[in-house]
Order: sequence, then C-alpha cells, then structure tokens
Amino acid sequence: MKISIIICTYNRELYLPKCLEHLKNQTEAPSNFEIILVNNNSTDNTENICENFVQENPQLSVIYIKENNPGLSFARNKGIEIASGDILCFIDDDGFAIQEYVTIVKKFAEDPQYKDIISFGGKVIPCYNKGMEPKWLSKYIDGLVSKVDLGDQVMLFTKKYPAGCNMVFRKEFFHSYGGFNVDLHTRGDDKFVFDKLKKAGLKTLYLPTLKVEHFIDDYRLEKGFIIRLSKIIGQSEAIRLKENSKSEKFIKLIEYIFKFGAALIISLGFLFTGQFSKAYYLILVRWNVLRGFFIKQKI
Repeated sequence: MKISIIICTYNRELYLPKCLEHLKNQTEAPSNFEIILVNNNSTDNTENICENFVQENPQLSVIYIKENNPGLSFARNKGIEIASGDILCFIDDDGFAIQEYVTIVKKFAEDPQYKDIISFGGKVIPCYNKGMEPKWLSKYIDGLVSKVDLGDQVMLFTKKYPAGCNMVFRKEFFHSYGGFNVDLHTRGDDKFVFDKLKKAGLKTLYLPTLKVEHFIDDYRLEKGFIIRLSKIIGQSEAIRLKENSKSEKFIKLIEYIFKFGAALIISLGFLFTGQFSKAYYLILVRWNVLRGFFIKQKI
C-alpha cells in the first residue's frame, strides 16, 4: 500500500521548509510514500524551496507541480489527480507532522479491522508565535484555530470531523464521489467533502496518535480576522447548501440561531467566573457566523 502526502502551498516560505523537514524525517521507508507539492500561484520563494527540496532529497519520491487556478480546492483536486497512492493525506504547508505519521496511517489503513473505514483524522495541536493560547479561546470555538483533540482513544468522528490540515482518505472515495468544491476555495471545502462522506453512510476514524502541529499566525488571532473568518464560515455553509432543499437550508438556519442562543447562555457562565474575553468572543463568533449565512456572493 502506497501513501501520498499532499501539501498545497501558497506564499508560506517561512513555514514550508519546516513542514517539509518533518516529512523528510519520517520513520517509514521512503519507498512506501510519496510527497506531492502543489504550488498555488505563490509569489514568494516557494518555487525555489520546492525545487531545492526535490533536488536535495533524491531518496524521496517527490512530485512538484503548479496549479494556476487560485484557491485551495483547486490545489487539493490537482493533488488528488496526480497522486499514485491508495491513501491520500492532506497536511497544510504550515503543519508539522510527527515522524511516525506515515507509519501510523499505513498501520490503520492496512488493518483488516478498519477495511471499511474510508477516511481518518488525528489530533491538531495549534502552536502560537507567543507560545500561549489566546485567553479568549474556548472549546466552543477552537475550530477557528483548527484545534482537534477528542481524547486519547481511537473512535469514530460523529458530530465533528477532521481538520483540513490533518485528514486522510482512501483514494477510492474521490473516484466515487468527486473532489473538493471549488466554490468553497477559501473555507469549508473540507466540510463539504466530509458531508458527502457522511451522507453516503461512510465512516471517519479518529486516531489520537496521528498528530500534526499547526502554526497560527498572529494576524489570525486579531479581532478583525476573527470577524471575517466567522462570516466566511456562515457564508460557506450557505454556498454548500445552495443545491439542497429549502427545508435543509431552513434547518441549518435554525441550527445557527440555536447556537447563537446557546452562546448567550454559555457566555453568562463565563461572565460569572470572570472570563470576560471568552464570553465576548463566543458571542462575537456565533453572531457573525449567523450574519455570514445570509451573504450570497461567491467567496
């Protein structure tokens, strides 16, 4: 069984070398995996970084390619198109996989016990420039920093789904159900795929040992960015549901209204314990997700 690791990159020259270094030092034999680097119109030093990595690591199977259509979904679909592996792993260009990453994926993908599992996901550990998690972050909105931690036991994803910076699929899924939604190239294309998977009755397994550290830039913690991102989340849901029935859209709207109401109640608890920033940001996020749901233009 061969594994393809797909890295889609755009102007991340500061973090891409570290991402590649972690993949270079995998414990798994190089013959069992390939690395696919998809440059999505970068204007920085990304091309030189990728080309040098290929030249300096002849022991590895590395494919470097450009995708001229802007957007993460286009880049991911390009990676799927050229991958030769049976198993496709997606790791962000600012994601740092543990050395045993490929070995763990191979172990579970080949295990007869999990032969019917079509996708996998693991822990995502945010790392910050200042080394500390922001005080306003709570478990209710930690998806904003792509944090995933369901504990230390192997289990099925149910209500949640893997983060895009640490998700794994059997390639057959994309052959049967298609790739990522190019209308959601800013946010939500991974949720679109997992929604298709769930509707098809397929399962996703959580692997606690499959860990990726994910760097979070300072600007992604700024209030303005959080507001914009929250709106995009709601907007992405509206786009994802545009071909669905009116009843499904209405159900999603009710869900968002319910979550906003729940945020108000939960925030009262934060206020009573002196966690004012947690209360404020929880309401801020849920309100702007709801607002974003009514934004119709393409992201």
